[in-house]
Amino acid sequence: MARREPIEHTVFDWRIYAEATCAGLTPLVPIPFVDLAIEAVFRRRMPGTISAARRQPLAPRAGAALSRGTGAVVSVEGCLKIPFVVIRYLLRRIWRKLVYVFAIADAAKLTSEYWHRAYLLDHLIRAGHAGPGVDWPRSVEVFSEVLKGTDVSPLTGLARQTVSNAHRVARMLRRARRSDAASETESLSEILGSNWDAAESSLMAVAVRYNEAYARSLVRRPPPQPRQAARDDA
Repeated sequence: MARREPIEHTVFDWRIYAEATCAGLTPLVPIPFVDLAIEAVFRRRMPGTISAARRQPLAPRAGAALSRGTGAVVSVEGCLKIPFVVIRYLLRRIWRKLVYVFAIADAAKLTSEYWHRAYLLDHLIRAGHAGPGVDWPRSVEVFSEVLKGTDVSPLTGLARQTVSNAHRVARMLRRARRSDAASETESLSEILGSNWDAAESSLMAVAVRYNEAYARSLVRRPPPQPRQAARDDA
C-alpha cells in the first residue's frame, strides 16, 4: 500500500496542465459531439503525460481508470433518458456556438475543472498512489470522489483569461492532439504560470481533500494484511 504523503509546493510545469487546458477549450469547438470526442482524447492522455513528466511509474490499468470522466454510471433509468439528454445537449451546444460568450463561460469552467484534475493527478502520481504494485483502485475511487465535490470557481477568472487568449482553437487542438500539447499551446501558459503561487494555494485544497478522503478510506476498508511468512521447520 502506498503511504500517505505530505503536500508540497510544486514548481509550475506547463506539461502538467497543457492537455488539461486543451480539454477545457473544447466547448469552443463549433461541432457538437466532436468537442466531446476531442475532450476525451486529451483527458485520456493526461495520466500518462503527467507520469512521464514526473518520471513516476504508472500501472497501465490505473492510467486507464484515471482517464475516465466523472459522470455518473449509466443506469436503466439513465438509458431511457438518453434521447432527451442528447436533444438537450444538441440544443444547448448549438445555441452556445451561436452565442460565443456562453461558450467562453463553458470553456472557462471546464478549464478550471481540468486544472484541478491535473493537479490532483500530479499529486497522487508523485505520491506513488498509481504505480505498479500498490492499491491503485482505492486511489482511483478517492480521486473520483474528490473531483466530484470540488469547487473550481476560485480559478475560473484565470481560466477565462486563458480561454480568451486562445485563437483558432480547432486548429490548435488538432495540432496538439497530433504532437506535443505543451509545445503547441505554450502561448497559453503565461497567465497560469505568472499567477502560479496564488493558483496553487487554491489547487492545494483538492490535494488536502484527497489525503483526508484517502485516510478515511483506510479506516473504513483497511488493506488486507500481508500473509505471515511460513515458519521455519524446527
